[in-house]
Amino acid sequence: MKRFRVVFAMLVLLLPAHAQTRAPARAARRPPAQAAQPSASSPAGQSLPVRRVILYSNGVAFFERRGTVRGDAEVDLPFKQSQVDDVLKSMVVLDLGRGRIGAVSYNSSAPPSSRLADIPFSIGATSDGTSQESGGLAAVLGQLQGAKVVVTTATRSATGAILTVEEKQSQVDASKPPLVTRSLVIAAANGEIASFDLAEVRSVKLLDEGSRHDVNEFADASASTRRRDAKTIVVTSNGEGQREMSVSYTVAAPIWKTTYRVLLDPGGKPFFQGWAIVDNVGDEDWTDVSLSLVSGTPVSFIQPIQQPLYRHRPVIPIPQDLNLEPQVYEPGAGPGTGGGIGSGGSNETVEVTAGAQPVESTRSKLLSNLPLNKRAFKDLTGVRAAAPAPSMSEAVAGGDSGVETAASGGEVGDLFEYRIEQPVTVRRDRSALIPILQTQMEGERVSVYNESVRADRPMSGLRLKNTSPLTLEGGSLTVIDGNAYAGEALMDRLKPGEDRFISFALDLGTLVTARPKGDRERVHMIRVINGVFNVYYYQTERKTYTITNQTEKPRVVFVEHPVRNQWALSGDTARPFETTARSYRFRVELGPKESKELPVAERRELMDSYALSTLSQSEVQIFVSRNYIDDATRAAFEKILDIKNRIASVEARLEALDRETEEISGDQARLRENIKALGQTSEARQLIARYIAKAGEQETRLEQISGERKTAAAERAALEAELEAAIRALENLSRKL
Repeated sequence: MKRFRVVFAMLVLLLPAHAQTRAPARAARRPPAQAAQPSASSPAGQSLPVRRVILYSNGVAFFERRGTVRGDAEVDLPFKQSQVDDVLKSMVVLDLGRGRIGAVSYNSSAPPSSRLADIPFSIGATSDGTSQESGGLAAVLGQLQGAKVVVTTATRSATGAILTVEEKQSQVDASKPPLVTRSLVIAAANGEIASFDLAEVRSVKLLDEGSRHDVNEFADASASTRRRDAKTIVVTSNGEGQREMSVSYTVAAPIWKTTYRVLLDPGGKPFFQGWAIVDNVGDEDWTDVSLSLVSGTPVSFIQPIQQPLYRHRPVIPIPQDLNLEPQVYEPGAGPGTGGGIGSGGSNETVEVTAGAQPVESTRSKLLSNLPLNKRAFKDLTGVRAAAPAPSMSEAVAGGDSGVETAASGGEVGDLFEYRIEQPVTVRRDRSALIPILQTQMEGERVSVYNESVRADRPMSGLRLKNTSPLTLEGGSLTVIDGNAYAGEALMDRLKPGEDRFISFALDLGTLVTARPKGDRERVHMIRVINGVFNVYYYQTERKTYTITNQTEKPRVVFVEHPVRNQWALSGDTARPFETTARSYRFRVELGPKESKELPVAERRELMDSYALSTLSQSEVQIFVSRNYIDDATRAAFEKILDIKNRIASVEARLEALDRETEEISGDQARLRENIKALGQTSEARQLIARYIAKAGEQETRLEQISGERKTAAAERAALEAELEAAIRALENLSRKL
């Protein structure tokens, strides 16, 4: 524990100075209900300080501003232009006293140049500050002709309407530019016309409401031009006296990060410490805010709703006859018959106490875009703050929100929240390292071997079990072993009760070799399906891991063997310690200088197929020699082969008859050509008679061939039917070997 105090002290030194010195000042700070006291004479323009911040791991942040307002209050909330869309779709405004929420307005989203174009005058200035033709007081007053003003100099004051701004030039020195003087000319109500040198004028007060409005609009538009990313949302609340007001919203924010430390004692037992890194990138300090960190992935998106949108509407002519009869609608089936909208699960809230205090947890429900309910405000350590302010959900339940509900909401999401017990201060543009957990956990020093990571040595690591009630968000992890740095690792999200392997260094004291060997097992089953003879067998692969402990200390090594599709562990392989989606994990315990072998055998089933219609004698001999088939099946196969041989004989006869027919046809064509070439001599007539006699014999043979072919074709058809029946008789034949 002494080592832990030293490390903890070193980590505290990493915090910003204001975070270390905040504790003494916290006792003297005002309670939230006393913050932001407005003056009684100026109820408008009041502000609400940030009191609660919830950072989510999906890149958004929930802010709650809470403070005291008085009378008819206007609360100005400055935002960046990029934040307004998120604020408009998530803002919740509550008056927790007797006031009622009025309008929530914001300055126009039109471009500043467009707003300046609508103002009936302009003011310009050069980079060196000198007025341009359209700039300066003289130019402004010249554009306000007819406006009623009060002009005051050191010696006099007059009221009237602006007529013009007179400009005079006088040449005092020819070597210098002319001297320009300007005078304001006004007409009083009594008809008197007065002129005032602008160099002597101390002030010009505008009496016309329209003129004052134009000047103020020009000032606002100019400020928007100067800071184009600025946007102010004004929230009004009408009421009397002093009361509390709350405004909450979500905006984009950097994700919060986690980092962990594991301190190993001599026995390898881990002491676990978790820290959260938060970033305040806004324009406002977080002073003594209630900070929560939510782990999960709620749905979040940006919708451009601050820009005015117009939708096309068709023009529908008015019908000539508008005689409409009243309609009567049947009642609904009653409540509870339809599905609800937005129903969801419960969320989990965890109270975290900084320092070495115990960690307790509770479950609470998180309303969509609303803070935690009243259970989330309970102090689980048994210490309660005096007269706590009502939570937002309590105010809504009690009807004191100042907003009349128009719809009901449902619970959504399944999130896990870390709520920092002590108030947190993070200055603008600063980051903070905040402790969220420190506890003794269960763990074991192990080595993890995976051939794909390194073929000869395992990684030195830790089998860590999360015995805390917290879900640990993924992050970096630093291991301290024996008061020294031992290595670093990355850890995925770890839920309560889960264990995880964490490797942080190469184990130089353990050697592993892996020898693969492949083989094919004998056929274990035959089947006939759809005229196909299938032979089933197993292909096997065996890998033998030899693990050697080269040290004098005992070792526990976990060997990760890959899980492959269609492959399964053989029965003679030791049962793995556990199986993941990608690996089998085998636990091997080694004594000092001990070496062990771990054989891992896998097999997958393969199949060879033989069509019975093309079965050959040699294949049948193989089946017999390998004992695939019994005597009855062999007889059936022999019958199939006999039928196939007879079919082959018939087909050979048919082929011979076809060849003979082709030869006779060719010979007859030659005889016809010869007869045409012979003349009318007695020798020619004798030769023609011989040709005709031979042709007659061939015609007789063709008739015989036709009969023989029909007989052979019929015989082949009968044999084919017999073959099909013989094959069908073997259908669904199955035999285990």
